[in-house]
Amino acid sequence: MKRVSKTLIIQPQLGIGDFMWFIRHLHAIAEKTPEKKVTLLARPRSQARFLIQEDPYIEEVIYLEVKPGIHDGIRGLWKLSSLLKPYKFRDMWILHSQSLRYPLVGHLAGISHLYGPGKGLQKYFLNSGKMLTVEEQKTHPLSRGTRLLEKNGIPFLKEKRPLRVPPSKIKEIEKSYKPYKKPWICLGISSNEVPKKWPTDRYIQLAEKISKETKGTFFILGGVAEQEEGAYVLEHLKAKKIPAVLAIGDLWASLGILSLSKFIVGNDTGITNAAPMVGSQGLVLIGNTPPIHHYAPLEGVRAGFEGDTQVGSRDMDQITVTQVFAKLKSLGWVP
Repeated sequence: MKRVSKTLIIQPQLGIGDFMWFIRHLHAIAEKTPEKKVTLLARPRSQARFLIQEDPYIEEVIYLEVKPGIHDGIRGLWKLSSLLKPYKFRDMWILHSQSLRYPLVGHLAGISHLYGPGKGLQKYFLNSGKMLTVEEQKTHPLSRGTRLLEKNGIPFLKEKRPLRVPPSKIKEIEKSYKPYKKPWICLGISSNEVPKKWPTDRYIQLAEKISKETKGTFFILGGVAEQEEGAYVLEHLKAKKIPAVLAIGDLWASLGILSLSKFIVGNDTGITNAAPMVGSQGLVLIGNTPPIHHYAPLEGVRAGFEGDTQVGSRDMDQITVTQVFAKLKSLGWVP
């Protein structure tokens, strides 16, 4: 395959949700390049290769194998630079990582223009664009990436659905679920981290409260690991005669359903973070993690808070069904 992209973006994030945070950043940088294309370096857990199938701006994803992996340590640094050298990249952007490692890799790979936040020793190995101030360095990774683009005169594109679900998948979903009454409402039960999971029974209780106000269909979304949990929610909703569908394991199907839904309520993970990316609305349930940051409208209910007032423990089980339902009502998502 003839490669077009001459710009590499370093994004050593962990999961799907992290990848989704930065889609617009990738597109904005690509639009400013002569080729209108970029290449992404990311971790396999991001599932970036899968998610860029319909993306016109990202030509290729190179997977970073670290912690553990072949790109760890000094030897890994040489291996990574050797992997990148044949691509003959002209530019490299480090969106938010403050590591010295990636500018070094860029130099070893022969990349001419290196952009990045420039914290600590990193600034001595960057040679292009404006870097962040000391105060800007302390902000959330998403804020750092956004500020880096702003300081270098790169505007976001006007995109309502930057994450593009294959049209064939949308048609398939519309055909398969045509009998199910709208509005469709999604319950995002998945998470790779147990402390980020809202108790399962509360999704059932929430659906019951919502169903008394609006007569639609609930879609239970999650990964393969949530098959048993999802089946439990489905069984209990059906027992209460609440229309529900279990959609577990197929990420494109989940994203397609989400794009056709009114909103999702879910844990702070990929599928919930995807809501504004596919043109839907999302309410994220947050426990002992930093407040949500997103470039697009994404609402949140934070454990241990009533309104703006902190009221105690931030464990997920402190978020009540009443609290979540009240938030949905206040947003006008539930009549």
